[in-house]
Amino acid sequence: MSKNTGNFMTLIDGIQTFSADGMRLSLADAGDGIEDANFVFSMADAAVLRLYNLVDWVKEMVALRDQGALRRGQL
Repeated sequence: MSKNTGNFMTLIDGIQTFSADGMRLSLADAGDGIEDANFVFSMADAAVLRLYNLVDWVKEMVALRDQGALRRGQL
């Protein structure tokens, strides 16, 4: 991400585009070690999709639990 190449984004713009959690996940995944981080828009989109899918799955599991459809007792 660079101002020279025109793909610069402020944190406020990123939060408005991807949500705060999406930005956190994308920035954490952008790079590690001694190399510079590389923020990629497609990775941010994928992070938002992963978060959405996780929330959707949790809601589904809570609904199944409330209906008594999940196993109970010893495994």
